[in-house]
Amino acid sequence: MNISGTKTRRIAVVASFAAATMALSTTVAMAGTDATAYTDDAGWGGWAKFVSNGDRLDVCDTRADGKRVHGELLYTTSTGSYRRVVEDTDGANNACASKGGDIPEGTSVTVRVCLKDGAAGAEQYCATKRGTA
Repeated sequence: MNISGTKTRRIAVVASFAAATMALSTTVAMAGTDATAYTDDAGWGGWAKFVSNGDRLDVCDTRADGKRVHGELLYTTSTGSYRRVVEDTDGANNACASKGGDIPEGTSVTVRVCLKDGAAGAEQYCATKRGTA
């Protein structure tokens, strides 16, 4: 049985279309970018870090100065603007604080870190850093 030239072309077009559709529907995972901001005081009293693998904000007090470390993760998606707040309230030389949650891949994030003198204290020595979920 001999397939005509028209049928051969149709089969080739259908096969090409199927291959292109599969290639376009496959998405490549984007690697996020971690971001660490250090407080702007002499000796870095603490830091806040966005960990892109898990979309987690870690905050850590690194100096026994009587202050707590206040960290924020700021980002905007198609559904709104968000602010995730974490504070390390138990002082230096103890466990750091952390909070996670899903953020859409490719979203730009800003990490902000400050020192505070108590829960209601004014923010001091603030710094920011940018990353990507």
